[in-house]
Amino acid sequence: MCFPSPHEQIAIATFLDRETGKIDALVEEQRRLIALLKEKRQAVISHAVTKGLNPNTPMKDSGIEWLGEVPAHWTVAPLKYIARVQTGVAKGKDMQGRDSALVPYLRVANVQDGYLDLSDVAEIEMPLADIERYLLQVGDVLMNEGGDFDKLGRGDIWQGQVAPCIHQNHVFAVRPTGVSPKWLNTFTGSSFAQFYFMGRSKQSTNLASISSRNVMDLPVVVPPSGEQLALAQAVKSEVERLMSLIDQAETAIALLAERRAALISAAVTGKIDVRGLVAAPTAKAAA
Repeated sequence: MCFPSPHEQIAIATFLDRETGKIDALVEEQRRLIALLKEKRQAVISHAVTKGLNPNTPMKDSGIEWLGEVPAHWTVAPLKYIARVQTGVAKGKDMQGRDSALVPYLRVANVQDGYLDLSDVAEIEMPLADIERYLLQVGDVLMNEGGDFDKLGRGDIWQGQVAPCIHQNHVFAVRPTGVSPKWLNTFTGSSFAQFYFMGRSKQSTNLASISSRNVMDLPVVVPPSGEQLALAQAVKSEVERLMSLIDQAETAIALLAERRAALISAAVTGKIDVRGLVAAPTAKAAA
């Protein structure tokens, strides 16, 4: 087995320290950018659901300390007055002597923050008589009942991508009756709703869960119907722009990681002659 000379070893180490340090600094810049973009995303949502689009709109006290002021022509109502909260099926139902079928069902892993990951939809055996009770409907706002702190309350709108489909008990299906699904989904994704969910949740180390009763008590800001759709669309457009920038930053991090690994491999296998790329080591350093 051949090894580089001590002088070459020092040159390689010096070169890699310098070059990987540059790459690491670029990665850290991208990570800071991602954090700022995520903060901006949350700020856009939270501003829209409590202030609206018109900066000159008269405001009023919402009567809820953590919501603050809202436009004077908006209302605030508990979720239970504008939607129905459907709980999901628990695993382990007794099938003995009952006609049953395998049905696709959504789990917490499928319900992400602002989108649904349907790449792996599991199936569960259900009594035929019980399936309708848990069926999802187009327009249902899906929300996670619990899990890691960042999973609590996150979700998106069900568009009927899989039919029929039900949901497990750790995912709520909120069925709007007096509000737009797009608006409700926008509001539940705000920092205000997340603050409420965390405050009403049962918590243990890194885990939280919230009951359907507490979800039903969530105060929801309700603009007029036309405004709901305009606001939801404005938020969607801006969030998509920010998420595109986040995706670009994450791609840059992945490419930098590949570059770092390739650089190290090339340097330690002699594919890069680093002797002319760094200052010659002193006799003391070489020793």
